[in-house]
Amino acid sequence: MNAITSLKTFLLDRVEMIGAPFYTDSHRLSVPEDDPHDVIAAVPAEDHDPADGQSFAIDYVDHAGNASHRRISVWAVQRNLEGVPILIAKCHERQAARAFRVDRITAVTDLDGVRREPLPRFFFETFGFVWPADALDVTPEESDEQRWDRIRGIIRKAGVALLVALARADRETGAAEVEEIVFFCDRACAAEGIDLTGAERERLAAQVARLRPTAESVESALDTLFESGIEAIAALLKAGMRVITADGTLREEEAQMLDTFCFALTGRHVR
Repeated sequence: MNAITSLKTFLLDRVEMIGAPFYTDSHRLSVPEDDPHDVIAAVPAEDHDPADGQSFAIDYVDHAGNASHRRISVWAVQRNLEGVPILIAKCHERQAARAFRVDRITAVTDLDGVRREPLPRFFFETFGFVWPADALDVTPEESDEQRWDRIRGIIRKAGVALLVALARADRETGAAEVEEIVFFCDRACAAEGIDLTGAERERLAAQVARLRPTAESVESALDTLFESGIEAIAALLKAGMRVITADGTLREEEAQMLDTFCFALTGRHVR
């Protein structure tokens, strides 16, 4: 097994350890007895916009009129022939992949129980699409949102989902770990000529806290990372070391593993 395959296995194992996210309003969770029509269809990966594992609860009404309230982790956004965005996600109540049309989502609640309103603004800030098409006045001149879209692209390419996977292996992402991840994202943006404002760092921290990487988002992030070259790999693994030590508890075997991966892939140590 080569270093790339070993690193993939290591991080995917961490995703398996994450499990279903804790939800403050768990008493509200409910799904229909059967929802086979929501099973994800096989579509080419290039038809997806990546979403990294943003996680929250939704109120959803399927095509048969069945209402549900469930936790989901979104790894991609697809659009159907009518142009309706579809969230491709892991449903934590079904423990399976599902596809959710956004025009059938009636409410979104963060896992701490906070309702996200209005929905069009939430979808735009989290995933970058506008639905309904006339819901928001988003024009090419809206530079703040163009800038935020660039920021999301930069941190995705840098591998933010991989750092969150490491942080969440113990099922929790503490404030110190979020701070380290935001610091990494800040440096990645600075390298691309974007100096984050305080408001953008706060927004980014909220995005990081909502992330529950799925196997799909981790595999996609790893593929992107390996294409980015030695410098990007070394920076990510060094940040990973800071993340796993941020809460004051170091798992020596994990630290050794990251150092081994870094040396095998880049010829450098992280320790």
